[in-house]
Amino acid sequence: MNVFDACISRWAFWDSHKDHAVLECGTSGEFSQTIHDMDSAALAKGIKPALRRRLDLYGRAAAEMLSRTLKGDDNPHIVFASRHGNLDRTLKLIHQVATDELLSPADFGMSVHNALVGIASINWSITESHTAISAGNDTLISALTETLCQLGDTGGPVILVYIDLVLPEIYQDVELANIHGMALGLRFEPTTDDTVVADTFSFSTMPARDAAVSPRDQARSLAHYLQAEDTDEFSLIGKSGAWNLIRHD
Repeated sequence: MNVFDACISRWAFWDSHKDHAVLECGTSGEFSQTIHDMDSAALAKGIKPALRRRLDLYGRAAAEMLSRTLKGDDNPHIVFASRHGNLDRTLKLIHQVATDELLSPADFGMSVHNALVGIASINWSITESHTAISAGNDTLISALTETLCQLGDTGGPVILVYIDLVLPEIYQDVELANIHGMALGLRFEPTTDDTVVADTFSFSTMPARDAAVSPRDQARSLAHYLQAEDTDEFSLIGKSGAWNLIRHD
């Protein structure tokens, strides 16, 4: 069993339902807060207007996770994770190819899995490396593994962003439980002597098993765990790996 200690100093969770969207976030030494009516128009206000106009809901939600986990002018490594990527733009491109239309340069450029990180890097002058992760039901677990490895290798900070939206109607039979979209942002930093105890966690590896839990459900459960300060332990279990989290007392 491998054990890593790390501080989650900032986190954000965006949950989009059919008629409303809610943002929950928290920072070191502060209570978490809930912000309602976080639809596309309210998201990504930290992105410069010229760049923000290029972002659809997928990009704006992911950008909001970054803006909530950045600190001033820092320069973090980024792990960007999505099981499906921006399928709305991809579907537009497929339709344009099928109907012999000219491909939209904007949709083509922004359909790339980690295109949002490129926009964010320009907006916030981030020059450190970023990594894109897509691993089916193990997308969030794989992203967490990559984040902890990078934290140990670079000394951090490392920001993990996970996002998946509702699948277009043509793909609904692929994931019947896909009710609404969500995005999760976590800022990881190494532990230090002055680390706030409540934000420090031990991450230990566990035996993997073929669990049928989607990364969306895992992200929601992880966000609720971070909010519930009276809950000490939490597990993310997948087919390729598993992590157990223990909050330091």
